Amino acid sequence: MIRSIQLLRFLILLLPGSLLWISCEQAPSKGASGSANTLQVNALILKPQYFESRFIANANLLPYEATELKAPISGTVLFIDFEEGQKVLQGQRLIHIDDRIWNARLRGLKAQISIANSEVERNASLIEVQGVSQEIVDKAIARIEELQAQIDELQINISLANVSAPFTGRVGMRDFSLGSYLAQGQTITTIVQNDRLKVDFKLPGRFLQNLKKGETIKMLYQGDTLHATLYAIDPMVDQDSRTVQVRGVMANPNEQYSPGVFVEVIIPINKDFQAMVVPSEVIIPDLNAQTVYVYRQGKAQRQLVELGGRTDVNVQILNGLNPGDTVITTGLMEVKNNLPVVIGRLENQTAL
Repeated sequence: MIRSIQLLRFLILLLPGSLLWISCEQAPSKGASGSANTLQVNALILKPQYFESRFIANANLLPYEATELKAPISGTVLFIDFEEGQKVLQGQRLIHIDDRIWNARLRGLKAQISIANSEVERNASLIEVQGVSQEIVDKAIARIEELQAQIDELQINISLANVSAPFTGRVGMRDFSLGSYLAQGQTITTIVQNDRLKVDFKLPGRFLQNLKKGETIKMLYQGDTLHATLYAIDPMVDQDSRTVQVRGVMANPNEQYSPGVFVEVIIPINKDFQAMVVPSEVIIPDLNAQTVYVYRQGKAQRQLVELGGRTDVNVQILNGLNPGDTVITTGLMEVKNNLPVVIGRLENQTAL
């Protein structure tokens, strides 16, 4: 019994020291400023920046020129002067259709018109002495005009028998051989001009003011950055889609890019040369508002802001921040309004 009382007294004397040791172990650590609840953060001093939000449009690359060559007249193919996939020059002959019958008729008509001309000259001299009537002279002249019309028709057919490239480009495939008979309108081959490409896309009508003819636009294709010059903007907005068709042209000297592929066109909109811009990760949604934390007099102050355009990394601030404000960029999971903070690293934006 006496031992139990002595043990109880010993525990009572030991208890205050134990509680004091536990409380010391659990005391909060002090921050760099010496305050127990100070949070160390990084921050950014704002300065006016150039900012543009962007609209991405899907565009189709088209050949600068393209057409399907068809036989202008019917006939047998005498010569084929191109190979499939070959690059040809403007005016270069591609095929020659048999025109021997037309050439033979042409020689005959030229002989007839020569005789007719001589007859008109002879009658013209006789009419002065009333050796022939004016009617005979008029018929002879009409005969010459008729023969000349037939000659012109034959010469057109002969020229059409030589099918030439309408522009410099690359020809496609053919589905006929030497000696084949081509009907009028039958496809010979295709020809496309790929050393320049058209960039065809549609843009919402509300962004039309952001584009001008002659302006250079930037495009992305499989990691490559391309550039094109706008040369045509449709004057009418499509009533169904409310979009405007736009076309540009880009150089493609080595024919590296093929018609038919899609590229992304980057259209800069809402350009601002004196914008307040912050990294997108510093924006904290708060119910129906957007907030950031700024550093003021050693504390984090919650600030409501109005957002403008966005890019992949930055956000434009329309209202709520001013040049020189210090925006907190780290520790945003722990920071609270009026919490004492100390800045570990302070960055300055580059002024415009």
